[in-house]
Amino acid sequence: MAQGPTSADIGSGSGGSASGSEVELVEEVVDSINGMVLREVAAGHRRGRRFTTDERAAFAEELLARELAELRRGAPDGPQLGAAGENEVRLRVRQAHSPLGPLGPVLAADRFSDVEVNGAENLVLTERGSGDRIEGRSPFGSDAQAFEWVAEHAAAAGRRFDESNPSVRFRLPNGVRVHAVSRVTRVTHIDCRLFSPGLDSLTGLVDVGMIGADLANLLAGAAALRQPFGLIISGGTGAGKTTLLRAWANATPQSPVLDRVVTVEDEQELFLDRERFRNLVEFEAREDNVDGRGEYSMARYLAENLRRQTPHRVLLGELRPDGGVLPLLLAVGQGIAQGVATTIHAPSAADVVARLRTYAAFESQRVPEPAVLETIASTIDLIVHVASVGGRRLVTSVREVGEVREGRVTSAELWRWGPRTGRAVRTDLDFSEPLASKLRAAGVDPLVIDPRRRTRAAW
Repeated sequence: MAQGPTSADIGSGSGGSASGSEVELVEEVVDSINGMVLREVAAGHRRGRRFTTDERAAFAEELLARELAELRRGAPDGPQLGAAGENEVRLRVRQAHSPLGPLGPVLAADRFSDVEVNGAENLVLTERGSGDRIEGRSPFGSDAQAFEWVAEHAAAAGRRFDESNPSVRFRLPNGVRVHAVSRVTRVTHIDCRLFSPGLDSLTGLVDVGMIGADLANLLAGAAALRQPFGLIISGGTGAGKTTLLRAWANATPQSPVLDRVVTVEDEQELFLDRERFRNLVEFEAREDNVDGRGEYSMARYLAENLRRQTPHRVLLGELRPDGGVLPLLLAVGQGIAQGVATTIHAPSAADVVARLRTYAAFESQRVPEPAVLETIASTIDLIVHVASVGGRRLVTSVREVGEVREGRVTSAELWRWGPRTGRAVRTDLDFSEPLASKLRAAGVDPLVIDPRRRTRAAW
């Protein structure tokens, strides 16, 4: 793993950087100013005052002017900063107290897909295209600064991060997903997941090779269905499940979309365009407040509220053991929603049904397993699996869910990973006739549904 840039190196630059002899003094001045700002902010929190971004930036500017002026007035034989050093100090301090603080430059860079910060020790950046990891200097001068950065941004998102809540998940205003843990680990660990630009459509996914034109045609047809349809996107962490779900939702052909579309998420990630989806309901789970009250979970929303909002389509950010698997499936099975699409962590498409069975067993209201299996079989049509292969996020398998037979839900793998082709390729298994009929009516290419027609035509 190569030693890489600092957050300042990735930023816009200041027209010059400090010389080697000034580096230590630059670090000292930056740490001093940032420390004074953070102490003032922390004192304000204890008094019940919360600084706005503008107030914090203005206070940092005051300290910058004062500290740099004092350095210039210092003893002739004392430490000095040249123009390049002063510019470096200004850049670093202003970055630290911008809306995203010290992490702003790397979180704004399209170059990276993941940013992992280990307190004040280092940061590791994952390049979006290659998957290569680059090590750089942490943008935080101390672990306390890293902790305070998380606490401040978590609070703005309505989440808690303190001694009694040492881990937190939230999203930043620009959509970056953040997970952090501290106090139960040696240092504060911050993990940031950045969205891929331009990948909010099936066409965009074809362009980067995540799916082929045949799968894009299939998924676009499924998005156009006016009949009940169930889609599960499976895969591991960072494989591209949410990216594919968002692109599929955006494939809805009509514009504007006046159907009631409901998104249900722990932390909002889908970010559908409200100018296009004119009847959109966006539910985001809420945690307990400082008094231990106010929690509103996805499972509760699915069980108590979903049916009252007469949804046409439900997009669930992720199925989890506590995420209301049965309420969601029953909503579709009972005709409350015309379609459902969701993601789930699973090592393969073939493992998804077993995961659903296990998750359903965690429900507070126990349902006999045969009923669970029948509900899965009757509500889920396709399982699409995504995985990281050689640093690229790709669809590697597509399965159609069948019927319950001898206590098991059957499935047929319609697309399978082809190592020689480097993509998922159509198998010789048939779609079921009910699903094939629905997809034909939605305009899916007949050769996608039955590729053997091309072979027969050649005879």
